[in-house]
Amino acid sequence: MSESLTDCRTILANISAYLDGELETTACVAIEQHCRRCTSCAALVSGLRETVGLCRDAASATLPEAVRQRARERVRALLDRESRKVP
Repeated sequence: MSESLTDCRTILANISAYLDGELETTACVAIEQHCRRCTSCAALVSGLRETVGLCRDAASATLPEAVRQRARERVRALLDRESRKVP
């Protein structure tokens, strides 16, 4: 973090809201300006943006039926085991 530590800490504190589009326009502009000057924060924002995109893509992927069936069976077994525990 080559710029002012306070600016970098502000980025870190607000990065989730920034990537989720929850910040006011002025805050977004400030983050973008800071990232043009600070390569560390720019890399962090870029990496997290890519990670969020990959997670969103993975969430929309359909699992094969065999995997889904094994998961259901495993959850049922865990629930059965938990229900047999004595309080």
